[in-house]
Amino acid sequence: MQVTPVTTPLPKREGAGGGSRLVIKIGSNVLTRADGKLDVTRMSALVDQVAWLRQQGYEVILVSSGAVACGRRELQVEHELGSVEQRQLFSALGQVKLIGLYYDLFREFHIHVGQVLTMKENFEPGEQFENQRACMRVMLENGVLPIVNENDTVCVTELMFTDNDELSGLIAQMMEADTLILLSNIDGIYTGHPDDPQSQLIRTVAPGTDLSQYIRTEKSAFGRGGMHSKYTTASQVQAAGIRVIIANGERENILIDLMERPEQVPFTEFMTDSPREGRLAGAETADGNKADACSVDFAPSLTGRAGRASARMAAKSLALLSDEQRNTILLAVADAIVAQQERILKANAEDLLKMDPSNPLYDRLQLTPSRLEGIAADMRNVASLPSPLGHITKEKTLPNGLRLCRVSVPFGVIGMIYEARPNVTFDVFSLCFKSGNACVLKGGRDADCSNREAVALIHEVLRQFDISTDVVTLLPATHEATAELLNAVGDVDLCIPRGGRRLIDFVRDHARIPVIETGAGVVNTYFDIEGDVVMGTAIIHNAKTRRVSVCNALDTLLIHEARLADLPELVAPMAASVTLYADEQAFASLDGHYPTERLQHATPDSFGTEYMDYKLAVKTVKSLDEALTHIDAYGSGHSEAIITNNAVTAQRFQTQVDAACVYWNAPTSFTDGAQFGLGAEIGISTQKLHARGPMALEEITTYKWLIHGEGQVRG
Repeated sequence: MQVTPVTTPLPKREGAGGGSRLVIKIGSNVLTRADGKLDVTRMSALVDQVAWLRQQGYEVILVSSGAVACGRRELQVEHELGSVEQRQLFSALGQVKLIGLYYDLFREFHIHVGQVLTMKENFEPGEQFENQRACMRVMLENGVLPIVNENDTVCVTELMFTDNDELSGLIAQMMEADTLILLSNIDGIYTGHPDDPQSQLIRTVAPGTDLSQYIRTEKSAFGRGGMHSKYTTASQVQAAGIRVIIANGERENILIDLMERPEQVPFTEFMTDSPREGRLAGAETADGNKADACSVDFAPSLTGRAGRASARMAAKSLALLSDEQRNTILLAVADAIVAQQERILKANAEDLLKMDPSNPLYDRLQLTPSRLEGIAADMRNVASLPSPLGHITKEKTLPNGLRLCRVSVPFGVIGMIYEARPNVTFDVFSLCFKSGNACVLKGGRDADCSNREAVALIHEVLRQFDISTDVVTLLPATHEATAELLNAVGDVDLCIPRGGRRLIDFVRDHARIPVIETGAGVVNTYFDIEGDVVMGTAIIHNAKTRRVSVCNALDTLLIHEARLADLPELVAPMAASVTLYADEQAFASLDGHYPTERLQHATPDSFGTEYMDYKLAVKTVKSLDEALTHIDAYGSGHSEAIITNNAVTAQRFQTQVDAACVYWNAPTSFTDGAQFGLGAEIGISTQKLHARGPMALEEITTYKWLIHGEGQVRG
């Protein structure tokens, strides 16, 4: 038995992508908290690491436990069930939640996931085996990440895998993996009990070595396996020529450390006779690009009371600054944005290289000299606005002589989660700083280099004025950072998500701190029977094409059936770029009058979709009432518009439409804090509590009551 440390990187796989094929098994005890429920924070951290592996060129197959834990979290069983029945119930319910979480978490990295539910009999030689292998091969060839689990709904005791260790071993052999990684809640195989200080971790196991004397037979707390099953699986897979690593999935960055710094982390490795050359750090990724390496450091996290207290103390220090001092610093940052635009554009170029230019989000990610000038101008505008602090919003004297005064104050620490929008970094800082709030920023991975450079520039200016840089903190662009922020109870006063529907839903569903929803923009415009064609053409074109990737862009055009003859003229300016999804009546009106390649038949899914692309749904309605019904069913409460010359119709539309911004004869593209004269915006709220519509200085303040007495006591 060998006991020397191993430092060999994982092997390089010849073939598609050039990287090693890894099967990673994530055990129940890794994904489960002490109460038996799913640990979403750790799951997020592992997803980040798997995404990193993929970026480095590794092919990854996940074998994931956790369905039963998800089901247990969702449902409380009211009467006793047999062990198999209970497992089937929890698994059937939890598998949906588990794969949904994986889908959402990997989506930020633009990684598609596919679910593979299998049974033991599928690994017998024959058609089922070949079909399963062919399915997984085509998934890998098309960039889809397979996530494998046992199909508990059809497997009864005698047909079950021993546990997912056995399943992962069979998958590794079926798919001819280079390495199988078994993640547990201990570091590997020890010569005794892991808690015994006399026990030693066995670092490497040569082929044919018998470790049975060291293996305990206890099952894990929440899974069916234990170290015995891991040892059995590892020995079998090792005999097939596949390297096996048993490691602790609860360790931070364990997967990355296994690839980059194996000498620094504990694990047990079952070696093969001929380990192949490993992939080196900094190697090219599967698409031929170098691994991402932004040069600017960022704050690692809010972990620990000290880190959280820094943001809180920074917020308190802002209260000592006068509005004039805050304005001076904002103007200095605005000047620095223009003077040092080249460094910002260089960082932004690194981000742009990682996104396909045909992606409609490319425009939202891109910074240009003119856009930086606009960002600086917005910051100067914020500096010129009156302070939102110290406003007396109500005062009165009670019959007993107590004088009450309600005055506006900062929230304190505001957390912001946003996607590929580097301009938001500057906007949020300017609004929070002006209103006396510290901000904790968690941007998307697509804009990570841009965000880091932006915050580095802000920090440089703050240091010039001897202001704590903790007034603006940039978290890593990881799901783990998101989970930490959403659970920062007592340290972050308010969280504002800004992005697509899935991001907003995720934040709302998982946050333990107050959240203001800045909802997705499913935007409709109704062209009424009394609408003006010239005006309507200009409004529709501007609302759809000014910037398709923003939340106020038009998604559905509703048109009164009596005006279908005017539809070709209304959409004519968009013919060169916009694909229309038209219902039957609208399609008939447009057929022959709009480019064939850009005219499609609408489906039920065409309506209620936020396209963020050069796409527009068109629906025919018989009346204002039908238009209102459609908006009520498909709108998101963001921005809606009517084009009509009838004031009574317009007034009814604006009264009955339930949205933050309702327009009459104007495009929804005006839904913007700067356009509303607010200087900038931190988001557009679609909820009705506290703030609604574009949120700026006033919306990120709260209030407190000041009471002045002269010795009164309550009877």
